[in-house]
Amino acid sequence: MQLSQAQRNVAKLLETFSLCALAFGLLTGFGPYRPAGAGSGALGVGDAQVATGVGSAALYANPAGMSQVQHGVIETGFARSGQAGSGAPFTTYVDSTSSWGLAAGVGYARELGWTVDAPARAGQDLRLGLSAGGQSDAGKLMLGGSARYLSAEQVGKPAVAGWTADFGAVVGLQDFRIGAVMRNAMTLDARESPRRIATGVGYVGQHVVVEAGGSWGVANGDALPADAATGQSYRAGGAVQFGQEGLQLRGGYQFDQIVRGVPTHHWVCGGLSWRTPRVGFDLSGAVDAAGDHAAVVSVSLSFLIPYETDGP
Repeated sequence: MQLSQAQRNVAKLLETFSLCALAFGLLTGFGPYRPAGAGSGALGVGDAQVATGVGSAALYANPAGMSQVQHGVIETGFARSGQAGSGAPFTTYVDSTSSWGLAAGVGYARELGWTVDAPARAGQDLRLGLSAGGQSDAGKLMLGGSARYLSAEQVGKPAVAGWTADFGAVVGLQDFRIGAVMRNAMTLDARESPRRIATGVGYVGQHVVVEAGGSWGVANGDALPADAATGQSYRAGGAVQFGQEGLQLRGGYQFDQIVRGVPTHHWVCGGLSWRTPRVGFDLSGAVDAAGDHAAVVSVSLSFLIPYETDGP
């Protein structure tokens, strides 16, 4: 029996996904501290954005994803973490307007160092990203990288400051995406900026986007501290959009066991988004269903610069 092109693409996707799951244990995660600049919409889907993330979310999740669509976006907002991350305003700008598939982005977040129920933690996170993509009959390949300057201070721990980098790739097969990224290739600190490999596979439809993925810690040195971020994590999430613009509903789940000796987190995530051709609004939150029921809340405004050649 002859298989259609769509069936062959699905079979190829499942085969690739199975290999990724076998190799990486279906794990994902940034580390103990979620970057505020990762954005509000990404939080609503459990940060499952390695393969399907675009625009400002892609700069943090997988810089290769910035080339997935041709548009510009500015996202600015505020994230509040019940853990030591405290409160942080953030702004991100990503522009992908080139017919050659080139995209660039810059993001900045400033942690204010105030919190109610955890040791005060302050710092800043600057990102500079670049990506490029190519199209063929088989699909689209995108490659990207970002430089990151991180400085962080927390009570009872040494201050961390310096540069590191992320490198990633995304393969597009019609409505499906497969992504992989190495985060913090140059480890500054085994907990503040752990070296991790993340993978994801997603589906991008006209009204639905879903993704599942995972990551694991790569060797961060021979003598790791007890709180090094070397463990496992996995995430899944999706968004439903009603019409070409208007309301979007988001939901996700995150399992984080990335720091040994720290209780496992089961984050239940959700959010609302409102989109027009020029402006977007996102409100998302995550609550740890186990442990101390810590919460993360993020709200942002996005200003869109669409182009006629925009893709899904």
